Amino acid sequence: MKDVLKKMFVAMLLCLVQTAVCTADTFKGKIVNAETGEILIGATVRSEINPQPGWSMQNSAETDSTGCFTLDSGWEGRIMITFSMIGYKNSRKVDYAYGPEVKDTTDLGTIRLQPTALMLQEVEVKAKVPRITMRGDTIVFNPEAFKLKEGARLDELIKKLPGVQRRDGKLFWNDKPIRLMMNGKDMFGGDQILEQLPADVADKLKVYDRKSELARHTGNDDGDEDHVLDIQVKPGFLDKWYSDIEAQYQTKKRYSGAITASRLSDQDPHMIYAQANNANRYVDKTIGSTSNRNIDGDGKSQYGSYNYQHNWQTKGTQQYTSNRFNISANMGHSDGWNSGKASTETFFPNQEHTFGVKDTYRYKHNLKPQLEAKLFAYTDSANTIDVKVKASYEKARKSYEEKSASYGYQPDQFAYHSLKEALDAKPGDALYDRLITRDSEYESTEQQQRGLNISYIWKHFIGKKGSFTLGGYTNLSGTNEDTHTNHDVEYLREQRNEKLWQFYDRSEHELVTQFGASFEYWLGKKVYFNVFDNVRLSRTRIARNFFSDTDEQNVVGGTPTTADPANTTRRLTHKWTNELTVKSTITPVKALMIMPKFSWNYSREKADYHYGPLDTTAVRTSNTYEPSIFLKWKMSRVRNMDIAFAYNTTVPDLVSTLGYRNTIDPLHIYMGNPLLRNSHSHTTTYNYHRMWLRKQIVLGLTASYNKDINPLATLYSYNSATGVYTSKPMNVKGAICGSSHSTTTRASASTSD
Repeated sequence: MKDVLKKMFVAMLLCLVQTAVCTADTFKGKIVNAETGEILIGATVRSEINPQPGWSMQNSAETDSTGCFTLDSGWEGRIMITFSMIGYKNSRKVDYAYGPEVKDTTDLGTIRLQPTALMLQEVEVKAKVPRITMRGDTIVFNPEAFKLKEGARLDELIKKLPGVQRRDGKLFWNDKPIRLMMNGKDMFGGDQILEQLPADVADKLKVYDRKSELARHTGNDDGDEDHVLDIQVKPGFLDKWYSDIEAQYQTKKRYSGAITASRLSDQDPHMIYAQANNANRYVDKTIGSTSNRNIDGDGKSQYGSYNYQHNWQTKGTQQYTSNRFNISANMGHSDGWNSGKASTETFFPNQEHTFGVKDTYRYKHNLKPQLEAKLFAYTDSANTIDVKVKASYEKARKSYEEKSASYGYQPDQFAYHSLKEALDAKPGDALYDRLITRDSEYESTEQQQRGLNISYIWKHFIGKKGSFTLGGYTNLSGTNEDTHTNHDVEYLREQRNEKLWQFYDRSEHELVTQFGASFEYWLGKKVYFNVFDNVRLSRTRIARNFFSDTDEQNVVGGTPTTADPANTTRRLTHKWTNELTVKSTITPVKALMIMPKFSWNYSREKADYHYGPLDTTAVRTSNTYEPSIFLKWKMSRVRNMDIAFAYNTTVPDLVSTLGYRNTIDPLHIYMGNPLLRNSHSHTTTYNYHRMWLRKQIVLGLTASYNKDINPLATLYSYNSATGVYTSKPMNVKGAICGSSHSTTTRASASTSD
């Protein structure tokens, strides 16, 4: 019976390790006019939660075209949610969020906002402008038909378009990513520039599927297309500068400021951005991307970037993508810090129950300049070149402090003791007799990273039949790191103390280069064939010199001088990979496309690996096969569906399959696993979209099924006598996951007074 219980416990533990994901509480609801019951589109929903004294975590969302909203909270605590809209009185609700450990949805129901006296005045509906029209396969939105606040930005207008959603900072149309264009050309600055431009710049908004460069050369649809939102700019709004200046001063200790300036142009757009704050935000804006993230628990940052692009057209290529050259230079600096408290209760079968308490503090100073240049051009009507160069440098200085203690207890006699009580306990105290370990650790690191990435592509179009492509890339990277660690560990049950000074210098240098060829060809009007082959070579060299002392006499200037062969490592890895992919597009009828794909990956790896007593040369050859198929059916201009199936294989890192043992942290030991196997998964998805033009409604349905086979997880074990954790990777039993959801969006009515 004990063996059965033990197996059940281990299985449950592995299942938890495998399926642990980042989740969050979700709050949803609907906002309407309290007097008329009319849905309110674009109403603001803000939440504030105080997970710890002195902390205020805020989040916000807006209601969609049906008046509904969803708001996530990744923190636990009392949450206050405020609902507001211009012309209406604010409303508040208080609830409780359970943080990242609980994935739950709380329905706040219908929120009724009372209109102000001005809103209650009678309005006159003068005219109704059609919000959506169809021109062939292009959906055209009329900006004048959408109700916007005075001075609204372009991104506020786009949020109101039915079928358009913003997720993770990116725009989607019917659950597919959007490619932003302006007057038929790629939009300089992408999503981020939408927040600067006034909504008035838009004359029309067009949504359509833009065929691939090959399809526009051959006239045949290969199924490779982008979902485009094309902003038609009104005359008089081009070749002008638009800017935003933001400044916030909350208290004597909090400030935030940013300036953004953009020149909107078809030929020579510019973008300048600068920010400084001590509100724990790091904002990065370049030509093609933007990020806005927490630095740490708290922090400050300064950042600036300049971006420029020149567009032109080669004679005879007006119907194709325009030529462009752009350059981006940016530099960011940040300081982040965080402190935390943690407690861990451990109860393995047939072992003593233990409880651990820990206080931590970390700090990181970071400086990161970067330079990037890109060129895409038609040399003539049949040849293109695409070159990208990126150089980066990053310098970081980090420190980490930790104090911890662990003690045992009887299951029916648990008593909580703070870290201070555990550290202050002396012989003769009841707590002292139950203590297992007490540990004090300090670590400081200085790190430098350098990178140079170059990619190049030449493509030749073979008349109306296809194309031939040669291309590749070369990436160079290097990292140097010096780390000092001081440990003061008490093993109380063994009645011994250990002072440990550690130092290591680590270097890593990597060269990766790839070269390949691709051939695309149309066999008649209904069958497209594509084969491409890439050969990639990589060389990685990692070296770590490790020094460790328990005798202070051997420590000079805080640095130990005795070599530690058990944690000294040398690794030289060579890898050769060949990727061969064959895919096709079959069009039996105009509305139906069947796109099968098959990939074969062959790799040979050789690792000369030295880690402590392990000194070996490992060679591994692997073959993986990945079939997939995609079916797309455009039943009409307003109805379409697609079905996809894909099978994937993941090969574990070669080093993780070696029998090494990492004992740098004496309380947390990491091991390799020579028995690791490949992991597999297959996924099936179904999407359906329907639009009713007269009712201005867009419906979306999505369903998916996924199965994991031999997925990787981490197995933990614990020694209650010494307080030492040991972990290693391993394959676990697979899981099956299915999901489905539907979305309905509707364009808003327009009135004027």
